[in-house]
Amino acid sequence: MAEQTFTVVGTARGTNGVMKVRWTNDYIGHYKRVHHKGCTDIDFHEINKPMTKLEALEWLLANKELTDEQQEVVYIKKAEKMRKLRLANKHKEKQEQQVA
Repeated sequence: MAEQTFTVVGTARGTNGVMKVRWTNDYIGHYKRVHHKGCTDIDFHEINKPMTKLEALEWLLANKELTDEQQEVVYIKKAEKMRKLRLANKHKEKQEQQVA
């Protein structure tokens, strides 16, 4: 199964004050939604080609000026995504070994 891809990535602060990474394929629609929900510090960026969440995080770190807080949130989310990918690959290898 192919991993979902996105054309917009960025950060926004929720009503609880927590900064989060956000992905979407609809820049304007998503901006309006999060703004309507009360999010602040909305900072979305269009990506030049569709990317997975992990690829988009790497692009964001390499191509945009981020505040210290944004960098922290992006690095944490990147570590979570890398860990999830590593565990999925390990599980897949284990299943392939059992079949062989």
